[in-house]
Amino acid sequence: MKRQFSLPLNKSRFSDLERLSFALQAAQVGTWDLDLERRQVWWDERCRELHGFVKEVEVAYETSLEYVHPADQSRVDQAVTWALNPKSLGDYDIEFRTIGGEDYKLRWVHSKGQAFFDEHGKAYRFSGIMQDITSLVLARQQLEASERHWRSMIESSPAPTAVLIGREMNVQAANKAMLDIIGRDESILGKDLLEAIPEFESQPMIGLALSVLEQGHIYHDPEGRIAILKEGCLQEYWFSYTYTPLVNEKKKYTA
Repeated sequence: MKRQFSLPLNKSRFSDLERLSFALQAAQVGTWDLDLERRQVWWDERCRELHGFVKEVEVAYETSLEYVHPADQSRVDQAVTWALNPKSLGDYDIEFRTIGGEDYKLRWVHSKGQAFFDEHGKAYRFSGIMQDITSLVLARQQLEASERHWRSMIESSPAPTAVLIGREMNVQAANKAMLDIIGRDESILGKDLLEAIPEFESQPMIGLALSVLEQGHIYHDPEGRIAILKEGCLQEYWFSYTYTPLVNEKKKYTA
């Protein structure tokens, strides 16, 4: 006689609320809640860390603003006020700096929240999450500073210079000397090269530029012939020009 065994149904070890809590902890995301009647802000442990202290679980709303960088306080307060206006649909999404109540450490945080309204349009609940984005913001600032630097170098260069990005060769920058040579103005910035200068399409310089992009080598032509449309007429010019590849942080050729 064969024995029959019944296996117990799989039951989840954790509740949905516990799963959410674990997920937030793993992502290092904090949660907050603003008691609108008492005007008290509740922070979980992660949110308290992001404000630079671990003691107070709940603080007055006005006090919470004191832990925000002075330059950002007004902006944060305005964002909260707008989120509590029913016209905003309750959306709250802002980046700002905290100054560290006890550790005096400057942090950039991204805070998102949602306000809920009753049938009279009065907000009765306002909660959200907060995440540390300091490294992201610093990297973005470094990139912006680097971009400002090379743009300044290009603009001040006496040699005609342009920066083209990607296979479409989008015109990211071109100094006055370059614009004068090709007979265009700054309206070409942000456009793909063949949209900005369609007469280049059948010329060998396009293929040469793509080859530099794909292979990463420098190309120099001491006597390159280029036809440029000026005053309605296609005119031939001879230039000594160089294509130099640009490399991004992943060592990929981008231009």
